[in-house]
Amino acid sequence: MRNTCRDSVVAQGRAARFCRPFILFALILFSSGLMRAQTLPDNSAQTSDQLSAVIKEVRALPLNVEKIARARDFGFGLLAASRFVDAWAIFKAILDVSPQDGRAMYGGALALFNIRQVAEAERLARAAFESARAGLLAARTNQSSISEANRRASDALVLLGVILAVKGDSAGALKAVEQAVSFAPDSFDAQFALGRARFGAGDPRGAARAFRDAVALKADDERARFFLATALEGAGDYEAALSAYRELLAIRPESADGHLGLGALLVKLGGERTDEGITELLRAVNLNGDLYEARITLGRALLRKGRAQESVEHLQRAAALAPNNPEPHYQLALAYRRLGKTAEAARENAIVKEIHATRRGNNAEGNPGMSSSEPDRSP
Repeated sequence: MRNTCRDSVVAQGRAARFCRPFILFALILFSSGLMRAQTLPDNSAQTSDQLSAVIKEVRALPLNVEKIARARDFGFGLLAASRFVDAWAIFKAILDVSPQDGRAMYGGALALFNIRQVAEAERLARAAFESARAGLLAARTNQSSISEANRRASDALVLLGVILAVKGDSAGALKAVEQAVSFAPDSFDAQFALGRARFGAGDPRGAARAFRDAVALKADDERARFFLATALEGAGDYEAALSAYRELLAIRPESADGHLGLGALLVKLGGERTDEGITELLRAVNLNGDLYEARITLGRALLRKGRAQESVEHLQRAAALAPNNPEPHYQLALAYRRLGKTAEAARENAIVKEIHATRRGNNAEGNPGMSSSEPDRSP
């Protein structure tokens, strides 16, 4: 099976969003509603004092369910505020006095993952899953308890999948999120993670199926709709991809990525669709001027349409966004040559040669060299 992360050309920048480690993705797991995050005070000193008080209360005897629940809520509030070190202090305190608390294991895994303690985060995520699975056995025929245990198991497996993906274990990540979906097929997080994992494994059609399920669960989610369209494009189903991009823009007309995706695909399809593609790409750069793919694709398209003067602005910006990429300089040389600016064209050709020489030198020393692909600048 081909590796979609390597094979994408026109949509290379967008495809990279599937393939990179998804550190920030972990926090979408809060959408499951498994725990209620506590609202934190704005004053950091007050929050620090509250942190110490909560930890002291957790460690004080006697233990009781209510104070553990309050501490757990406070910990998830800290996670939501991106205070990962403080959150880990809360969850560690809970686990010190209640080592079988599966929710604290899950919260602790999230905190540790976000402070880059990946091995310990993996251990806790696996423990959280085992705790949820034990809850399933204990639930017997109680449907409410079974549903909660299934969701807890799914969330733990999604987090485990994220962790394994970061470690480079793509097969393990895919297996984890497939299992997550089996526990909770109505979990947006699980379906979304499955789509990402399948795309990264070179299965864009399977990814599109998962993203469709994610969109059905959360119709207004911009990421799921964008990735659905990109997966359909990766699978070669261009008409369906166009429809998916248009559906995204119908609910999020301010989505720069949506205009980028639609515009780049229209330009790739060419013919009478090129003009519409250029219009969409112009909308994308008006919304976000730092989208490399929009700039370089727009520059190329304008050149092909004989609009060399208009292309220069976008190619110059692309060169500034990716200074070690020879492509914008090559396209600038073409544009300047068509405008009769021979000195400027020669300068850009010289830059292209310099970049290629540097890349060859790095490769000769055993280094990977500078990539010719654009940087990923997703929100």
